[in-house]
Amino acid sequence: MVLNLPISVALLTVLSLCFGSIEALEDHAKDNGDIYIINYDSFDGDVDDISTTTQAPKDPNFIDFDEISRICNESFITPLSNTLLFNTTGKLLDENDKTSMCYFRCFFEKSGLMENFKLNKDMVRKYMWPATGDSIEHCESERKDELNACVRAYAISQCIMMRALTDARNKPTV
Repeated sequence: MVLNLPISVALLTVLSLCFGSIEALEDHAKDNGDIYIINYDSFDGDVDDISTTTQAPKDPNFIDFDEISRICNESFITPLSNTLLFNTTGKLLDENDKTSMCYFRCFFEKSGLMENFKLNKDMVRKYMWPATGDSIEHCESERKDELNACVRAYAISQCIMMRALTDARNKPTV
């Protein structure tokens, strides 16, 4: 019996240390810096409860056109139908709608497609495929004498959109 008592005490000590270590590991593993580890006993299946602590890096050249559209629409409220119509036909339903013209000026400037009525050739070719030939130079000269900046910017953006749509139909390559 004397031999069993030290073994029992030793076994009991080892077991208590193991259980204590397991509890300590559970507490320590909650947030390891990258992943939030969920206790599966309390996980209700809602993946929105799962979060990471590190954000994925954004591409420095990424342009969030949705965010630009939202920002421009805060100042120049333009219906989505106007934007869709412009993207498919190069025109507005009401060609005298200055608010929508200012929206397109805002969008083209904030996206980097145009600055001071000059089109960014690389950006236009990248995002408004396939504006070819003399389209950029020709469109920059649209309404050069126009005093209203929104009207002039819209005329330039309309020209480049019309040329891109026409080129896309007639010449499927850049």
